[in-house]
Amino acid sequence: MAPSDGNVRIGTSEREEAVRALAEHMTQGRLDVSEYDQRVALVVAAKTRAELAVIFEDLPEPNPMREHRRTPVPVPVPAEASPLVEKSGGNAKAIIIGFVVFSVAAIITVTAILGEWWALIPAFLIVVVLAIAS
Repeated sequence: MAPSDGNVRIGTSEREEAVRALAEHMTQGRLDVSEYDQRVALVVAAKTRAELAVIFEDLPEPNPMREHRRTPVPVPVPAEASPLVEKSGGNAKAIIIGFVVFSVAAIITVTAILGEWWALIPAFLIVVVLAIAS
């Protein structure tokens, strides 16, 4: 515990952690029932970290006031952009592909109904352009 941390006020969660630690010491035989009751009363009345530290200064782990018990707060790290995930344009690509498939089907249908072979030229050009673009 840093020297300036002693004046920091504690809350309910710190008091509950301290009571749990004292209960563990009592079950291990380090504290008898009367000493446990006295220390729990001191924990409940404690307002700062320094007051809690005094209660645990002669006890080994678990000790909620020891510096190494504190866990660092994780820092969020932004996820890297995955090359497999497109950021935008996914719907536009699907719409274009759907339109091309519909157009080719319509041109082939018109060619089959009218018997005009030259109507296949736009479908052929669409397929060639898509092959070159991909």
